[in-house]
Amino acid sequence: MPESVSSGLGRNGPWLQNRWLRVESRQDDGTISPVALAGAFRPTERAAAYVEFAGENPLLFERCDYDLQPHEDALGKGRRLSLVSTLPRQGAALRREVVLYDDHPFLVTRLGVTDRRSQPAPLAVLHAFATRDEGRGRLQLTAAPADWRFYRNGWMSWAPTMSFGGAERDARSGPPIHSPEQAQTEPGRFAADDVGVLYDPTAGRALLAGAVSARDFISQVYADAPARLIDARNLCDAIPIAPGETAWSEWFLVDLVGHPNDQLARYGDALGRMMGARVPEKTPSGWCSWYYFYTTVAEDDVVRNLRFLEQHRRELPVETVQIDDGYQADIGDWLTVNEKFPRGMQWLASEIKRAGYMPGLWLAPFLLAGSSKTFAEHPDFVTRNDDGTPSLAIHNWERQNYGLDATHPGALTWLEDLFRQVCDGWGYDYVKIDFLYGAALAGRRHDPAATRIRAYRAALGAVRRGVGHHRFILGCGSLMAPSVGYFDGNRIGPDCAPFWRFLTREERESPTPKPRGPNDALSSESAMRNTINRWWMHNRLWANDPDCLLVRGDRTKMTLDETRTMATVIGLSGGMLLSSDDLDQLQPDRLDLISLTLPTLPKSAIPMDLMQRDMPERFEAAYDRDFDPVRLVGLFNFDDVTRDLTLELPDGDWHVFELWDERYRGVCSGSLTFDLVAPHAARLVALRPADGRPRLVGATAHVGLGVLDVTAQTFDPVSGELRLALDLAGRRHRRIFVAGGEAASATLGGRAVSVGRSSGAAFVEVDVDTPSELVITFSS
Repeated sequence: MPESVSSGLGRNGPWLQNRWLRVESRQDDGTISPVALAGAFRPTERAAAYVEFAGENPLLFERCDYDLQPHEDALGKGRRLSLVSTLPRQGAALRREVVLYDDHPFLVTRLGVTDRRSQPAPLAVLHAFATRDEGRGRLQLTAAPADWRFYRNGWMSWAPTMSFGGAERDARSGPPIHSPEQAQTEPGRFAADDVGVLYDPTAGRALLAGAVSARDFISQVYADAPARLIDARNLCDAIPIAPGETAWSEWFLVDLVGHPNDQLARYGDALGRMMGARVPEKTPSGWCSWYYFYTTVAEDDVVRNLRFLEQHRRELPVETVQIDDGYQADIGDWLTVNEKFPRGMQWLASEIKRAGYMPGLWLAPFLLAGSSKTFAEHPDFVTRNDDGTPSLAIHNWERQNYGLDATHPGALTWLEDLFRQVCDGWGYDYVKIDFLYGAALAGRRHDPAATRIRAYRAALGAVRRGVGHHRFILGCGSLMAPSVGYFDGNRIGPDCAPFWRFLTREERESPTPKPRGPNDALSSESAMRNTINRWWMHNRLWANDPDCLLVRGDRTKMTLDETRTMATVIGLSGGMLLSSDDLDQLQPDRLDLISLTLPTLPKSAIPMDLMQRDMPERFEAAYDRDFDPVRLVGLFNFDDVTRDLTLELPDGDWHVFELWDERYRGVCSGSLTFDLVAPHAARLVALRPADGRPRLVGATAHVGLGVLDVTAQTFDPVSGELRLALDLAGRRHRRIFVAGGEAASATLGGRAVSVGRSSGAAFVEVDVDTPSELVITFSS
């Protein structure tokens, strides 16, 4: 088969084909039928595209003309099929474009509509790839609909993201966390934002649909399992389309090839390329004031923790010190500092820089409190309801906070000037911007033709211009796909908390524990669920922010097992690592938990059971280093009762080492069971191939279990010497475990160290303050 895309004319219409996919079309109704060539997976024979204007019947394709042309965009080269249907009775023309690429196993498609009437028409919905409740248009999967699984991405940072069973109910969290459209209430009906994946567990096949552009409209993927329907669509806010004007949907990617994890990785790559993602070379780490001091934070608290970081650079090699909420006079009055910061924010930024750290500052720039001076002076800066009252974004801080109207020229100037002062004037090189959905509220704006997404992105553009291209922006409370290209990092889950699960007073007093649910409010459990399920965004769209690591033993309801689970999830995610405790109050063993996660791992682990449960229990990353191939596996008991956890092993024999017990489990094959794992506890395992030679099997310095802290390994069978290059990553005091022979002696940097034995392995216990060579001699 040729490497490039081929095309031709079939019995019903034109077709496109590459190495992975064939897309057939029908000229009589404009439908398409994609089929994965391996296994002949054809989920629908007629995927339609159609348009809804407000208050009118849908506009469907009729007899089409077609065109086939070469195509090239940010994703590469391929061929484009265009289907055009003129509808004189309805006063419109429809155009559907489908692209196959030479080097990708997916298609992208979009829908355009041209208004040919004499009056502007309010555009409601553009359905770019939709099965309809008729004949062969329905989804044709092997499993019964109740057995399907649907991966549902939430519309903003805090929104629940997980997979559901085909008979379950969609998440129904309240605003602003739920989707812009009313939550689905019937079993088996789901509304994902940006991207959704439908999985057939019987056949092991999946259909991913997701928007790879996000500049104009809210994108959703709606699934109705009982009706066997899927609909990739744009919500268009009823913006007016002028006579002669053409409105285009976003580009939607459709992928039928491989496992959902592979599809999500390809989707993330495509979205990042199409939207110009900013992925930092190094994932940041730091300290944040929020989760210990909250709004009571004062200048002295920041300075005291800064001094602790200075004195503990070896244990806590972080780069950033971020001041969170609590310094400002009011929400919206960001440049007026309250009395808790007597020397001002410019002095504090310079003090942080003098200590060798990057100063960071929190703002919620798309909210204006009704009590703020900014709102009093500029009431026209906010979005309005139909009755003229300000659109409420959130009641928080014991006040009403309204959403910013970024289509107002004065509001954009205010935003840009604000961040220019914070960065150029005060000296902050890192800003965390929060509650960003406030710029995407429904309502009346200064520009009536602006959609929520256009207004939101206009606001982000003003922030980026004020901050400058070279500085770091961390988003939070943000829309997901529409933010790509503006952020360097982004929060991908709800706030963590010093408790496992949020419980009301009644729930805490109930004799029956409340089970985990899709609508749970902020908690460490909910934050970890999104961290695992949004793994694919990291290093594709931005650096993922899983929220802060809380390790303290006081002012917390987290058990030690739960804290270790949090460290395991955040560590394996490879995402940003921000501590948020009062550092000089931490006990040494708790400080060690932070050291274990620093620096961050270079990539995210992958949830191997993503489509089996809402909260995956196996989070795995493979590091194929020539001298030390290793698989890191996080196993989790997210249930509320003690139970066994079984680890299914890859083919072959494996050295198995577990971090939290610091225990070598020997050479194993097939599977391994961890008995009686406590509720909410984790096992963090390193798997290394057992080939009979002496080798590293485990290390206790870092959650990478040797990935970052052991940088080279050689074994000389003549001398019997195993040489390991040790780096500073992780905690200073550590154990290095080796197996594959009888270890007789060891030296670190030429100095003799003792060799211990435990469960069939040898170990040395050392302190590492400089890069050093560990030499372990094995007897013949």
